[in-house]
Amino acid sequence: MELEWEQGRQSSRTAAALAGAFLGAALGADCFLAANYLIGGIPALLCGAAIAFWAVKGGVLFANRNSQAVVLLALFPTLLWGIFVNHLSFALAAAPGDPAGVWRAFLSPLFITGGTDYWFQFAGLSAAALGSWTTMFREAKEAQEFLERASRPCQAPQEAPPADLELYLPKHAWIRPWLLQRRITQGLWLTVLFLLVWLPDLLDHELALFYALCGMGFSFLVIASLPGPSGQILAARKVMYARKDGQLWLIAMKRIQDTTLHVRFPKLAQIWERLPQSQRTRFKASIASLLLLSKENNIATKIGRPKLEYQTKWGWVISSDAGRKASIPKVYPNFSPVPGDTQALKEPVPVRWLNPVVTLLITALCLSAGFGLGLREEHRAALLPPEPPPVESVVPDPKDSTPVTKAIAPEVIGDYYLNGLILRTDDAFQASTTQLEDQENGLTYQISLQYGVGEEAAQISLGRTQGENVRCLRPDSEEFLWGMGDNGVTYRYDLRTVQLPHNQTAHTGAALSERGTLIIIECVHDDDADEELARGTLLYMLENLQFTGPAITEENYQEQLRPAINMGFNYCGQAFFKAPEGMFEYDVFLDTFMPCGGKMNYYDDGISMMTQAHGLRVSAAIVPNEGTAMDVVEQAYQDLKAAGRQYDEQTLFQDAYNEEGNNACRLTVYYDGGRTRVTVLVAIEEREGCYLFKEMTCLPEEVDSEYQAVFKEMETTCGIEVSVMEDLGRHSQ
Repeated sequence: MELEWEQGRQSSRTAAALAGAFLGAALGADCFLAANYLIGGIPALLCGAAIAFWAVKGGVLFANRNSQAVVLLALFPTLLWGIFVNHLSFALAAAPGDPAGVWRAFLSPLFITGGTDYWFQFAGLSAAALGSWTTMFREAKEAQEFLERASRPCQAPQEAPPADLELYLPKHAWIRPWLLQRRITQGLWLTVLFLLVWLPDLLDHELALFYALCGMGFSFLVIASLPGPSGQILAARKVMYARKDGQLWLIAMKRIQDTTLHVRFPKLAQIWERLPQSQRTRFKASIASLLLLSKENNIATKIGRPKLEYQTKWGWVISSDAGRKASIPKVYPNFSPVPGDTQALKEPVPVRWLNPVVTLLITALCLSAGFGLGLREEHRAALLPPEPPPVESVVPDPKDSTPVTKAIAPEVIGDYYLNGLILRTDDAFQASTTQLEDQENGLTYQISLQYGVGEEAAQISLGRTQGENVRCLRPDSEEFLWGMGDNGVTYRYDLRTVQLPHNQTAHTGAALSERGTLIIIECVHDDDADEELARGTLLYMLENLQFTGPAITEENYQEQLRPAINMGFNYCGQAFFKAPEGMFEYDVFLDTFMPCGGKMNYYDDGISMMTQAHGLRVSAAIVPNEGTAMDVVEQAYQDLKAAGRQYDEQTLFQDAYNEEGNNACRLTVYYDGGRTRVTVLVAIEEREGCYLFKEMTCLPEEVDSEYQAVFKEMETTCGIEVSVMEDLGRHSQ
């Protein structure tokens, strides 16, 4: 019968340990998501240690034993929650504020194979969790070894403790229900707190959730001020009482170190009933010697002539002859602080559930009030007109702002949409993503955009073309003129004309918005073209710009990719990346078209990127090369080949080179882990000595019905046409 009872007890302990570890690991996972939202990166990975820590502590708390078996049981919930929370964090980043999008991203198998960032984060999270778990596994082993040492009989002390010395230690079994309810309540409170930090990524009610978070802070102040017996009862774990010669002593056990077992006395008090009689005798002897030296230490406090003031179900309030009052919780078996006036304790006092219930009610009330107030503020903000954008601190001088050249308005005006910009000019111009062509007059206007720059970048861009007979918009001055779009966004602009060798003229227009977006428009023509027409047309563009996009910064440039619908693209959008060092004399963000629908992964501190969607994988980067675009493609081909890529040079090995636009592409086939990949290498000149290089690869196993549309849009943005790559998606129709 004893064996069956012990087996049932062990089974219940295992279930309790698993339940506690599961809940503790969930709290740690919640903490990781909150830290990832607030600080992100490597600091958040340290919360992997919190997952393991709370998993082990939860298992120990629920099972009421600290052993290697309990710690080992906590390993499974730790790994399970680590995998789950790592996956969820990437799903939240893929579609912030969109629950349906987060759910789709969470269920997508492409999420796992989407890039190295996923596995890097998982490796860091797992390393922190396993490191913390290993430390606690060793501590559990040390705790078991200590219990074995403490359970061994020891040599009796030379001087026996006085017969009239009575010790009253707190009984851990009586305190444990109070500890359990306190830790569960604290865990629930922390769980809600962490949830409120990262839920804006899921629900997109940032203001309402912020107010709810403030309500949680207020609830903490209210809860901390609540009186109750639980705090005193839990504090009693480190306090014991002794009676000798009719005198009562209060002893702070945490200040006493056992010289034989090398532990603090509170740890011995928890296993008092398991200690052999010789250990208890040695323990009492050490306390007796401590009381003899009580005047020389602050460990034992004498309570002279204790008198009962009053008592409750959970404690006594007594006073000493010095007039000091003390509250003693009823967790000391067979103890009576004032014999005759109080009865000795024979059984544990009932657990009071009012405090945790009130704590949860206060938390729910403050949380609801904060969330409701936040929703009201969101509703009020939605009814107000949008705030005007920030205005430059420098106010334009209305004097001396008349340009030398007059703008020439077209007969039929057309709007051309770029990322964050509307450019207005002649509707008859032939447009691409990088240029406008006036076929009737033989003029071509090259367009480039830069982001996150200041006035210095605009000045450098204007003066990059060197020549004779320099003309700007203001007489004898290269200062900027001021403009303002219909939406109230101010910008500065200037137009510079120089005479080049070989009877050519170059016009450079630059406009810098207050949000840090710089557009550069260049037109180079021979002397037989109409110089004033080119200059007047370019000035009309500068005077009628409309800057619409946000300010691109270090914090947001990786989150801007979305379909460029207003530019005629349904599957591709403009992604932002950093220009490599040396390309410009200043730091700048560039943009290029990439497929939408997948996670964009950045590499090399943001100067290169890669994504895949609908079966098309695209990577992009700026590469330096003093040759032609075809030289760039050849160099990239040879570098990939030297790195181990196995090309099939007998199949689909085709080159195309456009000398006028200086762009090139090469269609090739290579083998990737037993799979055949068709890929096209593309190089487009961005500026002299720098090329935008892209590699577009078809992944047949992931191709869907939208592959062809995506690839055609990428062809348009790159100025190429590769029918073979288009046809690879026909089986998905």
